[in-house]
Amino acid sequence: MIQKETPRNKALLVRQFVKLEYKDEQSMMENLNNFKRLGNQLNKVGMKVEHEMQALLLISSLPESWDTLVVTLSNSAPEGKLTMDTVSDSLLNEEGRRKERGSISYSEAK
Repeated sequence: MIQKETPRNKALLVRQFVKLEYKDEQSMMENLNNFKRLGNQLNKVGMKVEHEMQALLLISSLPESWDTLVVTLSNSAPEGKLTMDTVSDSLLNEEGRRKERGSISYSEAK
């Protein structure tokens, strides 16, 4: 969906972007796609969100059950900066581990 560059549309997109929350029963790929879609929409209306900020917003959208991964990512970030690629890859890998352990279940995991 193409948005016009109005303050109202920008505010609505920003709200959706920062309030996006991942739920354990959701597909991580679906969550990442939604996150990237909103980031792209913001970019199209002139609201560039830097990659580090995107990475931080993405890990802040995770529930408490992902806190160990968040701490690990935060502590291992080169020069104290997270990248979207590192965070995305880590989230998908963690989801795979959780599927194998059976600690998450949703229709796509079956």
